[in-house]
Amino acid sequence: MTLTFTARPLCLALGVFVWSAAAQAAEPLSLVHRSALMASPPSATPSGQTVWDMHHTTLSRTSLVRLDQATAEQRQERGERTLIVLEGQVRFSFANGDRTLGAGDYVAVPAGQAYRLQPAGEGSPLLLEFDVPGSTTAPGAAVTVKEQASVMAGPTSWNDPSDRGWTLAKTAEKRVNLVEMFSALKNHSHPDADHSLILLKGRARVVTPEESRVLEPGDYVSIPQDVPHKYDVEGDGSALFISFDAPAYDPAKTVYLEQ
Repeated sequence: MTLTFTARPLCLALGVFVWSAAAQAAEPLSLVHRSALMASPPSATPSGQTVWDMHHTTLSRTSLVRLDQATAEQRQERGERTLIVLEGQVRFSFANGDRTLGAGDYVAVPAGQAYRLQPAGEGSPLLLEFDVPGSTTAPGAAVTVKEQASVMAGPTSWNDPSDRGWTLAKTAEKRVNLVEMFSALKNHSHPDADHSLILLKGRARVVTPEESRVLEPGDYVSIPQDVPHKYDVEGDGSALFISFDAPAYDPAKTVYLEQ
């Protein structure tokens, strides 16, 4: 996959990594710190919002959105839009009613569905916006809402000693997971797709052959396919993050580089 980035003064940690015996150069890791991103000029200021691009590929666009006031009605003509509340509370208004959601809650809006956003408390909430223009949904598909507390109280999609997770969405075009990490994840790579995540809670370290970086809440990282990487929790407690991929990588194809 060819990645394209908007030329902006972001705090991006870039490196070149060797992933095969043939010493082929991998695509660079992209790391975006929320504080540095929000200190830079925004990409757009649509109705009631300030938007910063985090990552843009041929298949998807990931943005950080600050909700400053109530928005006008909006909708996208193609693909599904994923919205995840990162901080604060947001009132979502849909055709069938309103929902007030908080940090970690998930919304998927199919193409053609109208919605509005409004801050539901003090301050300006932050959201992650993940657009996959090529994704398809059934005509007239409803908006999907998943609250983090309810998801985590339900059955897991996997439960390992190092981490557990819940699949929020999985289609041929994308996958979104909520993941709680307790300890180090083994060094591995994904040969079939890029892998991206944003940290919701706690602190975590991402390590590649050339980089070792600590993530704080709101920080975003994207690891290109075939780049070896591993994660670990920094400090006490667990780390909670959302992972999202377009297209979705196949876990059965994951290459583990250590026992």
